[in-house]
Amino acid sequence: MEGTEGTALGRSESQTDIALKAAGYELAAWAVDGMDVLAVHEAARRAVDAVRSGAGPHFLELRTYRFRAHSMFDPERYREKAEVAHWLERDPITLLRNALGDADQLAEAQWTELQREADAEVAAAVEFAEAGTPEPVEELTRFVYSERGPQ
Repeated sequence: MEGTEGTALGRSESQTDIALKAAGYELAAWAVDGMDVLAVHEAARRAVDAVRSGAGPHFLELRTYRFRAHSMFDPERYREKAEVAHWLERDPITLLRNALGDADQLAEAQWTELQREADAEVAAAVEFAEAGTPEPVEELTRFVYSERGPQ
């Protein structure tokens, strides 16, 4: 997979069902449709309730799809445009918007305002980042390795 930033699970893992793999470590684990915001919310609530009641750690595999390339330099030769188009039909934001609209819980004016607020928040974050100073080169590996010497 020349030119990609990652490796397909099937090429790196003998068990590609990550929830099943986590269960092998005796963790309560299950897979969730990560494209369904309501399913993720319910699974997270269930896991949090279990952890808070003393049932120990839980592992959720949120199965999602990345719509865009890894970076602007990624030519995306490893997947078909039809595959991406298929998954775009399951865009989590669109699915949630439609579900809330169908349940009369989100009016068009509310959606427009949410979009405006989100766009403003992103623009402010970009402005803040671009106004910052670059990290000094000598700091780039800080916290990558332990700074403590031999004990």
